[in-house]
Amino acid sequence: MYEKWLQAFHTVAMTGGFTRAAQVLNVGQPTISTHVKALEDSFRVELFHRRGRRVLLTPTGETLLTITRGLYGHEEEALALLRATRDLETGQLSLNAVGPFDVMEILQVFRREHPGINTRVTLGFEDGILDGLRDFETDVGVVGRTVDDPQFHRTFYNRHRVLVIVPAGHPLARRRTIRIEELQGVDMVLRPTFSTTRQAFDRALAASGVTVHPVMEINSREANREAVLRGFGAGVISETEFAPSPGIRTLRVSNAQMYTQAFIVCLAERRDRPLIDGFFRTAESIDPKQRGSI
Repeated sequence: MYEKWLQAFHTVAMTGGFTRAAQVLNVGQPTISTHVKALEDSFRVELFHRRGRRVLLTPTGETLLTITRGLYGHEEEALALLRATRDLETGQLSLNAVGPFDVMEILQVFRREHPGINTRVTLGFEDGILDGLRDFETDVGVVGRTVDDPQFHRTFYNRHRVLVIVPAGHPLARRRTIRIEELQGVDMVLRPTFSTTRQAFDRALAASGVTVHPVMEINSREANREAVLRGFGAGVISETEFAPSPGIRTLRVSNAQMYTQAFIVCLAERRDRPLIDGFFRTAESIDPKQRGSI
């Protein structure tokens, strides 16, 4: 049973397609597809990413190919790799997030449970994260809003308060809380409009009828903080992203609901893959009351 499955996988990998593999093995293409699918389903792994008529090897597929090249006396070695991947003892998980806090919090727990998994983390913007999931460049994304596209599976993870930050010499610096009306006409250093922090702030301004005075727009959290520190104006930041500094004060807005959110997302068709499923299970296992404090 396994020999036919592995032979079909090996031939597809070496020839670059299911049709060519069928010709080489002198069987019908449906037979090749059935064997490869049976191998993937049996161990709940992905060996190929299918892009139209093209097939690309996954990291597990590439490793398996190095074994099947010496086939077929190494069948048990090949099966051992697949079992280890299925059982989350080995493998590579690629993650892309809009910010570092939530993904690192989940990974802290995930790594304790699955130390053999190699993880690659990239920070990016939401559109790029979703494109990476579609193109199989990313396994799991962490984004700042719910994704309604049925192509994706998503689950809510956490939300974080948005704070106003001011330089130590600012007129509001001695305050701990303010009302949003007190920001009327205040010079502001803002993130771009696609930033979820900026969007939360803009919604609060619109709801209250307050107008601020933007003096600078910066697409970097670090640069935004530096601009505030140097006195260009006030800014807004998610509570989890703020690094305490003697030159910056944080203010809570008492009469406005300003929050960023974190959603974990993957391609719906890949939700039950072992590595992806393991990451979701880890996130769901963290007590909601403890999220943001681990």
